[in-house]
Amino acid sequence: MSSMLFIFQFGSKGVFLILAMLPLYAVVRYRTLPRVLLAISPILLLPAFAMLSTLWSISARTTLYYGFQYFITVAIGAVMGAGTNRRQLLYALFGAFAIYTLASLAFGRMVGWGGGGASGVTTAFAGLTGSKNQAADIGAITIMISVVTAMAAWRERQGLLLLASGIVTIMNLWILKIAESAGAIVACLFALVILFGWAVVRPLKAEVRTAIFTAGVAVAAVAAALRGLWLQPLMAMVLQATDKDPTLTGRTYIWSRAQVLIEQRPALGLGFSAFWRQGNLDAEGIWRYADIATRTGFNFHNTFREILVHLGIVGLVLFGIVMIVLFATLWVRTIRAPTDIGILFCAYLSYVAIRMPIESLAFAPFLHSTVLIMAGLGCAVWRRDNTEAYDAAAFHAGPNARYRAELRKRPLIGHR
Repeated sequence: MSSMLFIFQFGSKGVFLILAMLPLYAVVRYRTLPRVLLAISPILLLPAFAMLSTLWSISARTTLYYGFQYFITVAIGAVMGAGTNRRQLLYALFGAFAIYTLASLAFGRMVGWGGGGASGVTTAFAGLTGSKNQAADIGAITIMISVVTAMAAWRERQGLLLLASGIVTIMNLWILKIAESAGAIVACLFALVILFGWAVVRPLKAEVRTAIFTAGVAVAAVAAALRGLWLQPLMAMVLQATDKDPTLTGRTYIWSRAQVLIEQRPALGLGFSAFWRQGNLDAEGIWRYADIATRTGFNFHNTFREILVHLGIVGLVLFGIVMIVLFATLWVRTIRAPTDIGILFCAYLSYVAIRMPIESLAFAPFLHSTVLIMAGLGCAVWRRDNTEAYDAAAFHAGPNARYRAELRKRPLIGHR
């Protein structure tokens, strides 16, 4: 996770470090690896299809190059969610993001931007990343992780950890403010409502949690059906309250260009990452419009359009089925047996769902958000025997004395 967060500083060294993670995991967890790979196989369909698009890509070499990187990124995230100890994963995420927060505040930078509107704000905090939106995203994620860590620390009476999580939360609230990202602020508030809702319903019986969840799904379905009545007024109110540009910092123009590309090749798209390459005149035009001097990276700031441009309707349907099914599975499993990491990923994936219409997520290689999204999906298929701490051999050995002793020493994190 730290390698992903500091990828701009590590450069190619960070890439090699990331590439070494899966072989290292395979060596350390060789007994559980087959079960983990079988469990995450639906998630691996996503990068597999991205690599398959090499066959019809407008730039086969580019698609193969970035498709392989995307496969590694997705695999690392899915393995992280499906094949690691629940408590260790939460604390490791908190440690990685806490360290990044300190480094970002100490050595981060401000960048200019033109979306301040009536507020007149022309600079925003980008930290150690390439953009203010990414800095805001990391800040929001760190807040979620810190809040869940604080809940765990309170329950386990770990005073120092509780204090640390509180300090990290306050730091990232400040980062979220100076990063000037209205979308991240709104989505983070929504995620925090979910987290505190979980704190309230977690002690209740499974039947009560299920009833509350069913009622929540019904309300969400009605709200989605009536979004034409409230979505536009809400967006207008948010933009006015934050003094933001009504074009969402130029997104409307980028979306119009994406629509033209989608209509040209609607079924299978242009090929994974084949559009954003130097020499492609359409990409060069968008880079010039957005004042991207490096002529690298960038995206359509809309996950659905991003997928449609590169992988077409077929790719969007595949992504939609895998993500919706596993997201629903994660919620159902967490309702039946709440765990800290399950609650975290329920909130985080809800946060992602809110941001998808205005940001391109789950689609970029070697990016922290891609790893975390896939880890959340992997968490939906996690089983206790996927980790060395609770392997099947130890569970079935003798009277299970060592196993029961381990459970007595700590809370039943992830117990089924």
